[in-house]
Amino acid sequence: MDTTSHDLPWPALRALRALAEHGTMTAAAAALGYTTGAVSQQLAVLARHLGTEVVRPHGRGVALTEAGAVLAARAEGLLVSQRDAVLAARAATADTVGTVRVGAFATVAASMLPRLVAGLATLHPRVTLEGYELTVDDVAAAVRRGDVDLGLGLDYPGAPIPRVPGTTLRPLRTERFGVVSAPTADLPDRLALADLEDVPWILPPLPTHYGAAVRHACRAAGFEPRAAHEVNDTSTTLALVAQGLGVALATPMMRTLRPAGELRTSTLRDLVEREIVLLEPASAPHRPAVDALTKVIEGVVHGSLTHDDIAPRSAW
Repeated sequence: MDTTSHDLPWPALRALRALAEHGTMTAAAAALGYTTGAVSQQLAVLARHLGTEVVRPHGRGVALTEAGAVLAARAEGLLVSQRDAVLAARAATADTVGTVRVGAFATVAASMLPRLVAGLATLHPRVTLEGYELTVDDVAAAVRRGDVDLGLGLDYPGAPIPRVPGTTLRPLRTERFGVVSAPTADLPDRLALADLEDVPWILPPLPTHYGAAVRHACRAAGFEPRAAHEVNDTSTTLALVAQGLGVALATPMMRTLRPAGELRTSTLRDLVEREIVLLEPASAPHRPAVDALTKVIEGVVHGSLTHDDIAPRSAW
């Protein structure tokens, strides 16, 4: 019996495309939010549908077979077509109703998603927001793949967010960094980065965009920051700062993750900034629900939608 099929399973095709893009099963699994075992299972499903293997053992990992490479080269177009078909069907209604998926970097997710949910509940109660935490590197790619409808990211001059074909990046607001320290710290209200050369820092790890941006700013000021602790999570960073274990750079949005009064903020003479950006598909069909959420995002980011305008509501 011929077990092959011309009807390719979409999850398996996404797994193949992710493997081709990221190079390893582990990296492909991380990009998709799967386990490595789940990616392996999807590739096995794809092989059964094709009637031929799509990967082969290579060293300690795997490599694409010739058939896998041919299919992977076409996978992007197939998946984009599938995404556009689904979006076109959803856009067929003129009603502002439906689910909108938003991918966001951790700090943005923690500080903005609750207000976005509350804003939708108040202004567009028939629109549901599904939020997904993604790394900075994966936000644009997730928008391109159609895994999310919109992406919220952070763009640093010294460590820009990846520009991915098939997506558009729209700046929403520029945030300026200040220096945060413990309330007991003897730092002036206004200072230069160079004044902090000899103090301990709570630094984000270098592979992150934030980590690269902080080090870039300090090097431009003529010194290498001395790490007392390296922490990726912003809330943990601010907690360590509040305990007097070091200083850090933080924006107003970041500081909302810590209760008022637990941190001292000094204005920087140096101009260190980042932009909150909205990532959208370059050619997605018009959807009223997505347009509604986009307007809520703009209102929250620009401050025209305040806590007085949107009363948070429990989902329970």
